Amino acid sequence: MRLVLGLLKGGVVGGALGFAAFKLGVAGGAPAFVTYAIIGALVGMICGKPPWKQDTFWTSALKGIFGLVVGTLLYWGGSKLLGGVHVPLPAGLGAQPDRSFAELPILLGPLVGALWGAFVEVDDGGSAAADKAKSKPAA
Repeated sequence: MRLVLGLLKGGVVGGALGFAAFKLGVAGGAPAFVTYAIIGALVGMICGKPPWKQDTFWTSALKGIFGLVVGTLLYWGGSKLLGGVHVPLPAGLGAQPDRSFAELPILLGPLVGALWGAFVEVDDGGSAAADKAKSKPAA
């Protein structure tokens, strides 16, 4: 269940920011790296235990900082692997038909967000039984 929740949370955040970047005309270069760094940071902070349930603020901050690096690395890897793949779907959304999959943040953003979100959710999510046992005082 945690895996599905992480995929969903990360996909929504990546999709929303990818859509915004797509509308702003981000296709590659430094703006794309910044876009995917922001996606990684926000997904890292949102997925897993929410910031208000963490023991300290620094746990969420470290997940966000590490997400900056992971988001840019996932974009770099995606641009190398999917740089030559062209899809006709975004032409209906107003994109130029000669753009590759890696140049379309509306498609790659949700993928990056979902991959990172699933990892963070499974890693940091914990279990309900462990949370209940932690909250009960010892007799």
